[in-house]
Amino acid sequence: MSYKTTLVKMLLNKTPTKMVLWAANKKLKGVAELIDFSFDSEERTLYAEMVLQGEDEPINVLLEEFSVITHEERYLLLIHKVQSNRPWLDGFLNKVILEREWKIPDSQIELVQELFDSDNSDQEEN
Repeated sequence: MSYKTTLVKMLLNKTPTKMVLWAANKKLKGVAELIDFSFDSEERTLYAEMVLQGEDEPINVLLEEFSVITHEERYLLLIHKVQSNRPWLDGFLNKVILEREWKIPDSQIELVQELFDSDNSDQEEN
């Protein structure tokens, strides 16, 4: 693993939650407030808890089992498992995010491959 990848992985996994919350809430102002967040590249999980504007109860979202695949000389990110605490949001996430191929920009392919490097993460997709 390159020094750059090690540094980026450390930043992604170790960035203080308060810093992520501050940055995200700046962008989400008037829409939602992010109240908890965690990302673990080793476990391939992303957790977010937020309160939508006008709502009282928080929404929890968990994305799991990311993989990087190749298909027709393109590199793609897939998310294989999504879950939330709202049935309507589960349906939305399953239709919009689950198993959808997210193209990785050519300039980021090497970094993303190293971040999610494992025995089965760089499979050839037919």
